[in-house]
Order: sequence, then structure tokens, then C-alpha cells
Amino acid sequence: MTGLWIIAAVLAVLFLVGQVRLGVGGEYSAQGTAAWVRLGPVRLKVWPRKSSPQKHVRKKTQPPEKPPAQKSQVPAGGALDYARELLPLALEAAGQFRKKLRVDHLELVLRAGAHDPADTAMVYGYTNAALGGLWLPLTEAFHVKDGRARVELDFESEHTTLYASGAMSIKVGQALWLGLYFGLKGLSKLAAVKGRRSTREKERKAV
Repeated sequence: MTGLWIIAAVLAVLFLVGQVRLGVGGEYSAQGTAAWVRLGPVRLKVWPRKSSPQKHVRKKTQPPEKPPAQKSQVPAGGALDYARELLPLALEAAGQFRKKLRVDHLELVLRAGAHDPADTAMVYGYTNAALGGLWLPLTEAFHVKDGRARVELDFESEHTTLYASGAMSIKVGQALWLGLYFGLKGLSKLAAVKGRRSTREKERKAV
């Protein structure tokens, strides 16, 4: 009975861990770009990186470089065999990951500005149409939980500026399952291609 409780507890923990969301996010503005990764409630900034104080390092005399050794290349026919076999699987995997991805937050703000107020109004019309044409296919391709897009008039600026921020995530369990499923299928297809190539080589030598 104790063993069943332990198994149930382990399964419950694995289920809860699988529900944790793994995500990435970023922000772009005139002030710069930022990017971060997220695991559950924990967010870690990956860009911009903190600059470390530079230390004076004494340069060492480098020995003369040796000419690079020639690497064996995969024949073009072999590369095409692998690509032909793996491309449908890669497209299927991309489609499945896209279905599981969730856009948690997406915001686009275009601030229309120009040298002349009349030009600013014209730029406003152009940017409004452009943003509408971009927003519709984007929201149709992904499940957007919280999305906003707008165009603002900025008579004090001589240029049109863009502010964009977004974050997308996928459940850990879904990512692991898809990675394992398509990883095993990919290895199987690679082994099949290698087996066919080996068979052809043997037949060629036997002739």
C-alpha cells in the first residue's frame, strides 16, 4: 500500500511540473532591446547582459597557427537524402509546436511622426493600414492570450517609432513530450537513410 502512495505522489509531482510554463519574452523600443527567459514565476534577463569590469590581461605570445585540417564532407547526394527524409518531419514538428505555443502577451505601438503636421496625418494612415495587415495574420497563426495594437499621433517627433513587447510560453510537459516524440522519429528516419545508403554501397561494390 505504501508503494502505491509513493507512485501516486511521484506521478502527481510529475504532473504538476509538466504544467509549469517555460517561456521567452522580449521588448523593443527607441531606448534599446531586452530579452528574458521564464520558468514558472521565475524570470531571468538574458539581454542586455551586465557589463563586467575589464581587467588588464597580459597578452601571451601565440604560437604560429597550424593549417586547418581538412574535414570530411558529406556527399551532396547523401545530404539530399537526409534533407528529403527529415524535411516533412521538421515541418510537422514546427506545426505541432506552434499549436502548443501560447502568446501570453503581445503589444505593438506605432507612434507616427513627421516633419510637418500634414505629413504626420498621412503617416498615421499608412502605419494604421500596415499594422492592421500585420496584426490579423499574426493573431490567426498563434493563440494570443493578451494582445493589443494601436497607432498614436506624435506631433512632437519627426520620425515614426515602434514599441513592441511580447512573451510566449509552452508547458514543460508538452515541450518534453513533443521533443521526445519527434526526436525518436528523427533518429528512426536517420537510421533508415543510413541503412539504405549502406545497402546501395554494398550493391555498388558487388557489381
